[in-house]
Amino acid sequence: MPETRRYDCIVIGAGPAGSAAAMEMARAGLDILVLDRGEFPRFRIGESFLPRTKRAFRRLGVLDKCLALPHARKVGVEISLGDARHGSQYFFFRDVFGDGDKETFNMARVHLDKMMMETAREAGAEVRTSCGIKEITRLEDGNVVLDTEAGEVHGRWLIDASGQATTVGRSLGQRRFHSFLRNVAYFEHFEGVIRPSGQGQNCFALTIADEGWFWMIPLDATRTSIGFVARESLHRTLNVDPEDRLRWAIARTPMLRERMANAIGPQKNRVISDFTYRCDPFAGPGHFLIGDAAAFLDPVWSTGLTLGLLGAEQAAAGVIRMSQGSRPSAERARHNAWMKRVTDRAFRLVEGFYDPGFRDLLFSPKRTKTLERAFVTLLAGEIDHIPFGVGMRCQALRGLCALQRVRPVAARVRPFKIALQRPFEPSVPTHLDHRA
Repeated sequence: MPETRRYDCIVIGAGPAGSAAAMEMARAGLDILVLDRGEFPRFRIGESFLPRTKRAFRRLGVLDKCLALPHARKVGVEISLGDARHGSQYFFFRDVFGDGDKETFNMARVHLDKMMMETAREAGAEVRTSCGIKEITRLEDGNVVLDTEAGEVHGRWLIDASGQATTVGRSLGQRRFHSFLRNVAYFEHFEGVIRPSGQGQNCFALTIADEGWFWMIPLDATRTSIGFVARESLHRTLNVDPEDRLRWAIARTPMLRERMANAIGPQKNRVISDFTYRCDPFAGPGHFLIGDAAAFLDPVWSTGLTLGLLGAEQAAAGVIRMSQGSRPSAERARHNAWMKRVTDRAFRLVEGFYDPGFRDLLFSPKRTKTLERAFVTLLAGEIDHIPFGVGMRCQALRGLCALQRVRPVAARVRPFKIALQRPFEPSVPTHLDHRA
């Protein structure tokens, strides 16, 4: 009988994180197999990128390919309440500490994911789509066996980049949900959304309500991604079909109504739960977890793709070092420590957004510029190598938020409550449907 082929590494998931890991290892001369249960092109959210993401693309050698795809420039973040009561607050990436990129871009993931998968294939990785995993048969150092829809495959190591499918995390029973970040997102793509001029030009727009928050992400010259992330309590109690809830929320939110006045898009919205979880330990016998397969965070600060690409770099480097004789236990410890440190920072950043004290400070006219710049530095995705002094300033900002809750240092900001607003049906024509 012919000898069973054993790949140096099997990667589950051909999204950006899995494809990035495959590129790195294939370019180092390793024999790589990438498996994905889906087909490309395909629709995904996660369309807002950070300056740190841009630098990761540059290091991978795919930045020029990214910029050749339809995209929109992104220079910062615009944050407002749903009724625009305190105006818009702007945070620009040009203010980051350090020498990182000062701007970035957004794009539809249908373009990015296909390009990344094709580049992994060009680098020498074998990529099989429409090939789901039925069972993880063996998961040991140097010996991984998967039962797939196309038969059994063997490898020395496994990198799980399966996204929210969390193939290894589910198999090992490691996935643990966050205590309160259990939200649901309703979203779609529209043409003709009004984009601000002046300071708000080329900004990601984030609009805050008591029940959740909205995103407005320019994707290219004409198309905008609009989404409403609702707290689980609203999702469970609202007597509106889930596919109609984006329109329901827009009709009650002046900021969104104004910008959607001329919008054209689908009548119904897509729905996805974005319950925050983590699957640590992030490495174990025979395997490494990266991207959403390792941890999924509320998307408010757009950290997901950055964490996926940076984690891919770490895991791929570990597999390459093991192929050169490094001890598996050392590489597991290295990956676990790195993932825990960076994921913990990202979790703190996301949790801070939901702190009422943070909202008060956010709209205060007396914001401290150095603390604001430290916040913007993390907002830019600089969470793997924090510039000197940023961590200390961010700790001071968290302290101010805690103080604000018990002894205000800034005026309290009354939350905007969608459910209390008088509905006004926006005229959103629906003769264009951009579903992928």
